[in-house]
Amino acid sequence: MFSDEQSFTSVTLIAIIFSFAGWIFYCQFLHPLRTIPGPILASFSQAWIVYHTVRGDLEKAQRKLHKKHGYLIRIAPDEIACSDPEGIKIIYGKKTVFSKAESYAAFTPPTDVQDVGYAGHFATRDEKAHSQRREIVEKVYSLPSILQYEPLIDSCTDMFCSTMKEFANEKSVVDLGLWINRYTFDVIGELFFGTAFGFMRLRKDVGLCMTAVDTLRSTFAVKSALPPSLTYFYKLLTIYFMDTVKGAMVAVSKIDAAAMTAVRRRTEAIEQKKDKRRDLLRKMLDISAKTKDEKAFTRDHISFETQNAVFDGGDPTAIAINSILYHLVRNPSTYERVTAEIDAANLSLPVAYDDASKLPYLKACINEAMRIHPSVGATLSRVVPEAGATVSGFYIPGGNRVGINAAVVQFDEKVFGEDSEAFNPDRWFSSDKGKVTKMEETMLQFGMGPRQCIGQHIALVEIYKFVPHVMKLFHIRLEEPVKSWTTKTSWFSKQSSINVYIEERSAGN
Repeated sequence: MFSDEQSFTSVTLIAIIFSFAGWIFYCQFLHPLRTIPGPILASFSQAWIVYHTVRGDLEKAQRKLHKKHGYLIRIAPDEIACSDPEGIKIIYGKKTVFSKAESYAAFTPPTDVQDVGYAGHFATRDEKAHSQRREIVEKVYSLPSILQYEPLIDSCTDMFCSTMKEFANEKSVVDLGLWINRYTFDVIGELFFGTAFGFMRLRKDVGLCMTAVDTLRSTFAVKSALPPSLTYFYKLLTIYFMDTVKGAMVAVSKIDAAAMTAVRRRTEAIEQKKDKRRDLLRKMLDISAKTKDEKAFTRDHISFETQNAVFDGGDPTAIAINSILYHLVRNPSTYERVTAEIDAANLSLPVAYDDASKLPYLKACINEAMRIHPSVGATLSRVVPEAGATVSGFYIPGGNRVGINAAVVQFDEKVFGEDSEAFNPDRWFSSDKGKVTKMEETMLQFGMGPRQCIGQHIALVEIYKFVPHVMKLFHIRLEEPVKSWTTKTSWFSKQSSINVYIEERSAGN
């Protein structure tokens, strides 16, 4: 005879098994997305996304599936990944009613700043709150605004080049990816904190800031891939049982403290009429002082804005610059051609954005590098509106999710040609202007529409100033020309193993 306890356990176990079997049956045979092809595991769980997020190869896995199945694949029970360029305007266009998926909440930076009431430009899902905040700070991030602070970027470029000269004299191997990362994070310091963090000057990860951002983003990426029912337990697991995450949280608290200190000191200097520095922090403080609604943009909001810049601003720009220089040194004829264009332009140092952005071949190389390796390698997931929507010929009922991965759609052969997997800047000089326009419309490296990356102008100004400046002064060659870089995607698709030799060019030409 079974005891009551054994009977209860047996019944519970049977109920769980039948419930799970019923869920699989529903997902496979009754779910509205059942006809969309994809991995069997993805049809009834988030496990496929979690697995490839942990592996760091989500974009590669998606490209492989799209090649096999076409424009639409099912990557979770209620989510479709789309690689149809025509889907971009439908999902992300200016008049879109698709909202950010719940998974974005996982990327809210931890903060000690009080009374923020906002998850950040990237993570917030409240479209009204996002629109209101963006309206306040849009002038801070506009191209004319960023161009006012070129000298601050120049100071970081000078520090980078000074360090590279030392490496050139020593004939030592340089971890280019690491140094470019240090450079872009120092630029964030100059623009938002009133001073560079010192990553380049001190030649180390000051306060483990970069490591912390990297660790937490990897954690957030996995958390975002989990079903909502498991995210809380995952958070507890990582915070209390993983030493690397605990260390990262301590480092983030230091970033928070630095942000609040920077805002407080600048406010005091302004009140005492001693502040002569002009940067994005000062611009935000000026906007705050002029805002009629005192609660709309406070000092706490500015502190959070500066902290967000560290989380969202350093890595994507570094990834883009790494991609540009890596693909150039891997393609000697292209490298020589863009170098010749830079030399012929007789650019003055430090290089001005307005001058560099007029160089057509440099622009083509930058576009192509960001096409073949966009900074974000994950699906930009959106919730289908209640009325439903038709994407790539398939009607998706409201409440389900759909998204496009830039690292997939930017390889579309119909748009970019049969050589879409090759680095070929010449594709941007097609005589067919309609084709070029279509390529530009298919580039998702900064997103699109009302949720487009607010910091894109910071990134582009850095890129157009930094790349020709460095190429004018130095010749770069790979330590091992036949060895490819290593990439890992934890939302951002970061590169490593870009080891190079730096050689000074005579008289900068």
